[in-house]
Amino acid sequence: MMWDTGTVAILGFILLVVCAWILFLWQNTRRMHEQLKQVAQQQSLIRHDDSVRDLCRAVHLLQPNAHAGVDYVIRHDNPGDEPYLDEWNAGERQPTREELRHALEKIIHDTGKNYASMRSSEYPSVGDQLDAAYKARQGNDAEQIAIDALISEVKDKYPKSVDCL
Repeated sequence: MMWDTGTVAILGFILLVVCAWILFLWQNTRRMHEQLKQVAQQQSLIRHDDSVRDLCRAVHLLQPNAHAGVDYVIRHDNPGDEPYLDEWNAGERQPTREELRHALEKIIHDTGKNYASMRSSEYPSVGDQLDAAYKARQGNDAEQIAIDALISEVKDKYPKSVDCL
């Protein structure tokens, strides 16, 4: 079967468009994979290093819409050194060292260590929670509803930062 030059040109153009689309998708997938990897590395660093977590909270206090691993990258090269902002990709202005120092002081002064310790002191005891859960499974959920309401109040009173655990 013979194809005329017009048909070959159209098929060539379609093939070129499909190849360009595949290249575009591949590059976006690769870029997204790298960004997800960076976010995961930042979250791991924040989770395991208190000084990095405090710096992340300070950044979040100054720029609430900035997210670790996407809008900024924190590095902590040596355990004896302080962590620092290595990259700033956010649209907002990067906080100065002085602003970060003041925010760190405020975080440490205002909250002691973190929201978890403040929450745990006001949560109902584990025994009370288990007792309410048992009664709810038996058909009486009044205590469970009251306990859940109290827990929600405490969570609202001491919110956590999504980025900085």
